[in-house]
Amino acid sequence: MIIFRKQIDGLMYSWTIYRDGRTVHASFGVDKPWMLDEDIHENTEERFSFRYQARRRMQELIAEKQADGYEEEVSPDPIPSRKEKFSFRRRMMFLGYGLIGAGLFPILTPWSLSPYVILMLAVLPFIMSLTSGKMLPFWVKAVCFISYVLIDISYKEALDVQYLDAGLLIATGVFLYMYMTVKRQRIES
Repeated sequence: MIIFRKQIDGLMYSWTIYRDGRTVHASFGVDKPWMLDEDIHENTEERFSFRYQARRRMQELIAEKQADGYEEEVSPDPIPSRKEKFSFRRRMMFLGYGLIGAGLFPILTPWSLSPYVILMLAVLPFIMSLTSGKMLPFWVKAVCFISYVLIDISYKEALDVQYLDAGLLIATGVFLYMYMTVKRQRIES
């Protein structure tokens, strides 16, 4: 969320611009509307087909407001919306299921996974935890990082240990699944 303010004749005019996925919202208002004869409050919502179009439009709006003389107000980090939290939780639980399945595959079948596939599966929770922002606490991010490092070390150094990679994938998947399930139960109660 970005807030722009400009003071003209004792009135503070403000624009609030934020992006929610593929939608850009812009709101215009005045801090003392009773001093004006007319209502100048304005809300706009623009929907785009792709996220990059919304990001580009957001940058255009920011440039327009700065050219008009509005000053950007520093605002704290936004709290993720309920929809964002739900979609993130769903993705992380799906990742947990995938890690458990990938770990069980070489144990239950006579085939093994390529070490490159296992390494990519180890990188996924690490990347998702880094890009999660405030959705995951630091200790969960640390566990995902430690899991990635252990799988990477086992891939490079401990090739003779038969199911070490599979065990680490299963442990990480169960951890993510259990954490997200407990978090969902805490939120719903």
